[in-house]
Parts: sequence; structure tokens; C-alpha cells
Amino acid sequence: MSLSIRPLKTLLVLSLLLNVFLIGGVAGGLYQWLGHPKPAQALAVPQHGLRQAMAQMPEERRRQLRQLLRQTRNDNQSLIIAGREARQAVIHQLEANELDRNALDAELGKSREADIALRARVDDALANFAGSLSLQERQQLVDAMYLHGPGKNRTNNRN
Repeated sequence: MSLSIRPLKTLLVLSLLLNVFLIGGVAGGLYQWLGHPKPAQALAVPQHGLRQAMAQMPEERRRQLRQLLRQTRNDNQSLIIAGREARQAVIHQLEANELDRNALDAELGKSREADIALRARVDDALANFAGSLSLQERQQLVDAMYLHGPGKNRTNNRN
């Protein structure tokens, strides 16, 4: 099988053009990927409330608050389990062939009561922690938890 030179040259030129195009695409993609890394803040998950407040605290205070929250969680495992079980019962009620509205309402009430009781205990622990903070640290806590973010009330008249 003998090919003439002309079709062979055409195939060679087409192959060369295709390879140059592919190499350029790969090089451009690598340049975009490696040449422009995203800033660390853009990669971070937006933090709200207590997490944002903890991120702005000094390391020692952050460690104390984490320890306090961990202890509160451990002390209130029964409420956590009760809330989880009530939410599972709500799911089962909703998945049932026939909806028993009274049973659903009862399970929703149990879940709500467990959540409210747990929230009250966490709030109490936070209040105790805030009692150990200086005025400046408490102000930072307020700013981080209540005054920043979409829809938050931003007051400028602080005392």
C-alpha cells in the first residue's frame, strides 16, 4: 500500500494543528487552575452566630467556650436523644399510609420541647461564660452573634 506524499502531508498538518490546539487548551486550563488560586476566605464556609463569635475570640477563650459547649452537650445527652427520637417518630408518622394527626402533633410537640429545653441549657451555659468575659470581649460576642449578617439589626447607638 503506497500513499502519495500530498495526502500524507495533509494528514501530518491536520495532526499537528490538532495537537497544538489540544496542548494549548491543556496549558490554558492549567494556567487558570494553578495561576489564580482562590483566596482562603472564599473557600471558607460562611460562619454565623456562635461559630463566627468563636472565630473572633482569642485562642484561650475559644478553647474555654468549646470545652463548655462540649460539657453542656455531654450533660444533656438525654435531651439530644429525646429530640432525635421525636424527629424520627415525626418521620415515621409522615411516612405512614394514613396520617394520624394527633400522633404527629404529639411527636412534633415532644421534639419542640426537647429542642427548647436544650436551647435553654446552652443559653444558660453561654450566659455563665459571658459572665467571665471583659466588657470588650462581650461587645465582640454581641457584634459577632447578633449584629452581623443578612437581616440582622445593625444599631449604631451603643452605650
